[in-house]
Amino acid sequence: MKSLIVVAPQGVVPILMSQNVSQNGLVMAGKVPHLKERNGRYSARIVVPERLRPYLAAPDTGKRELETQLGGDLREAKRKLAHAVSDIQHRIGFARERYEAATQVRSNAGRYPLTIQQIAHRDYESQIKFDAEVRIADASYAQTDVDYDLAQRLRDGFAGKLTNDELEDLVGVRLRRFQRAGHSDAVKGSSEWRALAQALCVSSYEAIVREYERNEGDFSGRPTHPLLSSIPLIEDEPEPVLFDQIIDEEVKRRARGKDAKPLPVLTIKKYRMHCASFAEWRKDKNALSVTAAEGKAWVECLQDTGDVGNRTIKAMLQNVRTVLNWGRQNDPANFFSAGNPLIGIKAPDYTTAPSYLRAFTMDEAKLVLAAARKEEKAALRWVPWLCAYSGMRVSEAGRLRKEDFFQSGGRWFWKVTTAGGRSLKNSSSERRVPVHQALVDEGFIKFLNGADDGRLFKGETKEEVQVQPRISEWVRDLIPHDLRPELSPNHGWRHLFEDLCRRDLVPEDAQNYMTGRSGRGSQAFYGRSEVMLPGLAAAMDRISPIPV
Repeated sequence: MKSLIVVAPQGVVPILMSQNVSQNGLVMAGKVPHLKERNGRYSARIVVPERLRPYLAAPDTGKRELETQLGGDLREAKRKLAHAVSDIQHRIGFARERYEAATQVRSNAGRYPLTIQQIAHRDYESQIKFDAEVRIADASYAQTDVDYDLAQRLRDGFAGKLTNDELEDLVGVRLRRFQRAGHSDAVKGSSEWRALAQALCVSSYEAIVREYERNEGDFSGRPTHPLLSSIPLIEDEPEPVLFDQIIDEEVKRRARGKDAKPLPVLTIKKYRMHCASFAEWRKDKNALSVTAAEGKAWVECLQDTGDVGNRTIKAMLQNVRTVLNWGRQNDPANFFSAGNPLIGIKAPDYTTAPSYLRAFTMDEAKLVLAAARKEEKAALRWVPWLCAYSGMRVSEAGRLRKEDFFQSGGRWFWKVTTAGGRSLKNSSSERRVPVHQALVDEGFIKFLNGADDGRLFKGETKEEVQVQPRISEWVRDLIPHDLRPELSPNHGWRHLFEDLCRRDLVPEDAQNYMTGRSGRGSQAFYGRSEVMLPGLAAAMDRISPIPV
């Protein structure tokens, strides 16, 4: 009877096994990754990245997840799991290759990294499983002798006697299988690639030894090479972490506690929108798989497309980067523990038009306010006038309610507030603004008294409407973009009001307060009680009306 031997660091070790075959290449502790149970039946199941689903081979094309049935016996299911998972990841790996070929976008290599020992164990278990299946299917299989020449070449392979080309001829097909599955991105010629190829020589040689023993009726053998004699813990890929999940957690965190400062609704919407744009571009909602290369390519794609300016692109990059920072804060040990991959991405530079070009001129203000007089819809009739005499943001004016207005000392004021679930840009945006006499003369108080409780500016079919785009479009009908491209149709009122304050010598602290700017130093946040309201009214009265 011929003898097969294994070359180990300790010398030549005979392969004459008397120990039990390892039933499983995995150490199962707690919840087993990818092992799913339904109605007493077990299966291996992996979610397919969204961008790869169209590239799965038929009949899997388009599937959200791939599943392999493992039967109703838990022990048997665990024994089969490693091979089933490897097979599924191999199928996903082929889809990844097709995706890269079709899109010219490099996917994340090594998405499910395993150590060389773990890969060797999976390969060994796969070959042992195949041997068992063939013995059941074909009676002549056990009557065929093992390939002793192949065994010798494998032994030379893990002994280090073969060149890289010889190793590739010997185990290259199986090595690429593990690369497609995302377990390694080792490049041929590197020391890591060579070590992996030698490890696969070990697993194949040990599998031949098991074949030899089983042909003789001995099913008790187990590997003796140090690489396979101990079973490594295989930590599978982490579960995806979606951008929306991170944002949801941050929203909950900010809202906790008695004196919490929740994230404004519009801010949440902005983060979701920018993260969704990034996820759609990269065809993957999993924030955990983001790379620096993707961030750079996304920024360049946005710039090349030309749909948005560099200033907006910079904000989009910063917002996605912020969401990844939240993910790291939630789970610093597992979520990009080496650092946020987008930190090093250079944000685009941009130029801005001078502030005076974004403001309404007096002639433009007269034109818009005169046009507003002819409008029947409340938002178009009054939002421009309110903004012209307060410098408030159009979004703030659009959310005003009747109960925000009050009288003090015979004078009308309104509150810009977060009450009722509204959001403001920052804490200094909470303020009280005197109603300018021009608004009273225009008939605004009469309109206010006749309005229903609640929102002053409602939609025809719903309570809440987005005023900003409607006002902007309306203004642009009056002042076309090609005539005044620099004008900010909404924010231009804010610029104009500040210029009116400078023209009429309104004190700077009153100007900052009425426009909701933070001012300078901590003293800006002291006081602000009703005692100051007459002074604010006097400051507002300094502003001469716009002659319409």
